[in-house]
Amino acid sequence: MEGFFGKIYCLFESFFGSELADYLWGIASPEQTDVMFNTIGWYTLIISVIIAVLFYYVINHPRLNSLLGWGCFAIANAIINFFVAFGIVLSDYNQGLMYALNPSTQLQEALDIDTGNILGFAFANVIISIVSIFIVSVIIKWKSNNCPSAPF
Repeated sequence: MEGFFGKIYCLFESFFGSELADYLWGIASPEQTDVMFNTIGWYTLIISVIIAVLFYYVINHPRLNSLLGWGCFAIANAIINFFVAFGIVLSDYNQGLMYALNPSTQLQEALDIDTGNILGFAFANVIISIVSIFIVSVIIKWKSNNCPSAPF
């Protein structure tokens, strides 16, 4: 399961670049050895489940039983997950943790990562969060009293 989220995120590696991907895999920097894809992936999945449960079982209003009603919640989910991914990665960037050691000189060299790469990663997380909430919706929607046919 450790590489599951990383494999999904790396489908969108062209959005954020290979150096940020290596950093998130935990192989580019001595400061970061955990697979951050797992952390961000779990946050994305948990937030998507919470939003879907809110839509189908807490709010559960008949006027939301449409693609438009479901879409509003999917967009809210995407926005929240955008800021979660952006915030987690930007935090490491601002702390100066994104560097590698040059093997010959043992000096720190900054990785070629900027805020554009981080924004690209956050956008990749938006796509993954929309797919996540769709899959969760298909799984849990059947017992909803008022919205069993949303998003279809």
